[in-house]
Amino acid sequence: MSTHYFLALPIEDEKFEHVQRDILPFYSYRRTYRPEEFHLTLQFLGSLDDDEVEAVKELTREVTTSTAPFALTFQQIDHFGRPDRPRVLTIVPEPSVDLTALTGTLRRKLSEEIPALDRKPFVPHVTLAKKWDTGTRIPYIAPTFTIEEPIETVVLYRINPNHTPAYEAVEVFPLQRSEEDTWRSRLKFLT
Repeated sequence: MSTHYFLALPIEDEKFEHVQRDILPFYSYRRTYRPEEFHLTLQFLGSLDDDEVEAVKELTREVTTSTAPFALTFQQIDHFGRPDRPRVLTIVPEPSVDLTALTGTLRRKLSEEIPALDRKPFVPHVTLAKKWDTGTRIPYIAPTFTIEEPIETVVLYRINPNHTPAYEAVEVFPLQRSEEDTWRSRLKFLT
């Protein structure tokens, strides 16, 4: 089995876990994400060889060092699939010019370097659960919440499907900041 990678924004606010805990009783999923697995995928990379991994690191570093930190606001539950049995349960951010610019630049540069790159449209979301189990969704009134998530890093993750957590940080790319802050950020994810 080949190793797959993706680039994502780590999501760390504890409020995501609270929203997940409040909403999951109305659904039936086989796979529930752990708080340390919460992320917003910027680009799924699939299987990469060592040279491609190095190219991804170089391009991501180039983009992130010229991108200032920003914040995303989350206020809405959403899903992919049928409303009565959605295959993926998510929290989505409000539209963000900063997120659109970061993702657009990163995806354009990556597609120039890796021709076989997945070109599905970018749909920003944080997955709470996936793989519908049995039954149908129980009607409910969606919880109200506002989560302000500071975005300060992009992470290259490796997928380890038989491990918990399933996502391993391979490299951390701090958004534009001082050298001291850069090292603090890397140590947080790689230790």
